[in-house]
Amino acid sequence: MPAKEPPIHLLQAGQSLAECEFLLRQFSDEPAIPNLIARARHHCDQAEQGSHEDTETAATLAILRAMASTFALRHVALSDVCCDFDDDDGTLLNGLGKHDSNGVSRPLAEEAIRTTEAAFDADPHDALMPLYLGHALTWTGDQDAAIAAYREAQRRAPDDDCARSALSYLHAPPTKKPQSERSHPRHAFALLRSAYWINNDEWEDALVLFASVADVRTHLATVLGPGSNDSRPGCLTGEVLDDEGAELTLHIHRPGRHIAMYDLNARLHENAETTSIDWTDVPVEELLEPPLPPGRPLRLHSRVCFPTGR
Repeated sequence: MPAKEPPIHLLQAGQSLAECEFLLRQFSDEPAIPNLIARARHHCDQAEQGSHEDTETAATLAILRAMASTFALRHVALSDVCCDFDDDDGTLLNGLGKHDSNGVSRPLAEEAIRTTEAAFDADPHDALMPLYLGHALTWTGDQDAAIAAYREAQRRAPDDDCARSALSYLHAPPTKKPQSERSHPRHAFALLRSAYWINNDEWEDALVLFASVADVRTHLATVLGPGSNDSRPGCLTGEVLDDEGAELTLHIHRPGRHIAMYDLNARLHENAETTSIDWTDVPVEELLEPPLPPGRPLRLHSRVCFPTGR
């Protein structure tokens, strides 16, 4: 039905951007990245044509478009200009002027600034857009504006390591890191964090958003159950959880409360064919309110987190 089209396309746009983010984070000069960005923009266009009038959908669209623009800039800076540009410590001050002699990144940088500024206030509690605005401004050499953007990112997420590192690099001392993390102040949701080896040399720390704990349980029953053989980069399977050091943790965010955490690794039960989880004492049926808008990515634990597209 038309009323359901925007959330579906928003989720599909986010899934394409999630795959793109993984490749960029692995510093992979992957030819699939431009196609993933184009696919995300196509889904955003489709969502915009659907029947919707709510401000949250418009905000999510603005955020996803800004992410696509930022990823396009990062890809060119990494692959064509061969400069550092990531979410661990930001990018080089005036990399555009100092290293991009042909100016191939200029239109992408201008677009990234324009779209992140447009989405800056879409979610006034999330650090994603000010952080990405700071990256684009740093790349173009606007140090003062970049510092202001990073300071806003740190105000919204005082524990974000990238904002802290970027401010230090720009000679703007960051504020003290908080002693403990609290739930997202605006939305309630479940966050599944899984860390495991994806090959002999690469470690994946995946963070995925869900509307409810029940959705997490359904997701894990699918990916850990018999016959699961998803081979996409960074995908969780029962086999990888057997590796030494692998972790599986559930974080439940409720505005105004501390983050509730459950070690799902300690609840794993394995036999010859399946891996299952003991959900005793976990609030599986709890309704998490107010819900995270469909398709909305967030900046949490110094990482970009996407809603599941499944």
